[in-house]
Amino acid sequence: MRIADVLPLTPLQQGLLFHAHAARGSGDDVYAVQLDIGLAGRVDQHRLRDALYAVVHRHPHLVARFSGQFDEPVQIIPADPWVPWRYVDIDDAGVDVDEQVDQVCAAERAAVCDLGDQPVFRAVLIRLAEDRYRFVLTNHHIVMDGWSLPILLQELFASYGGQRLPAAAPYRRFVTWLADRDRRCRCGLGCGVDRF
Repeated sequence: MRIADVLPLTPLQQGLLFHAHAARGSGDDVYAVQLDIGLAGRVDQHRLRDALYAVVHRHPHLVARFSGQFDEPVQIIPADPWVPWRYVDIDDAGVDVDEQVDQVCAAERAAVCDLGDQPVFRAVLIRLAEDRYRFVLTNHHIVMDGWSLPILLQELFASYGGQRLPAAAPYRRFVTWLADRDRRCRCGLGCGVDRF
């Protein structure tokens, strides 16, 4: 893997990395989250995949790897970001569709629990019938939070619709800004209050 950047972890990421290591192998990492979106109508799987890749190229920290090999843990941002993408067609009358979807989703969720070897942001488009799909985005909370999800979805569907997106601010800028905040502040906003 070619490396574009190596960044320190934010305080929140440090805590999430600790919890991920504590949960390793248990199959119970509560910070592995999924968004399951039902889609109806014609979906161009290739255009959706390309739109997802466009978003990941704008925000390569979504597919960062996390390493504890150094004095402090770091996030390694790849120079050639890619997101694991799968297309699964289960449009088959002889198959229990819900069971198949559950199996695919469980495999995707398990895959994001390894924070070091592969991206912890993944996508799968599941075709249920001719014009019915489930689009499942899976990520570890260490790379994306609830505030970021609407931005990601807006950019994803705008890109799918052919809109050109403006340049994104580098993630390094946020990490640098956060590192400059008052260290006593545990809320991450630099308020100077040591209340947590």
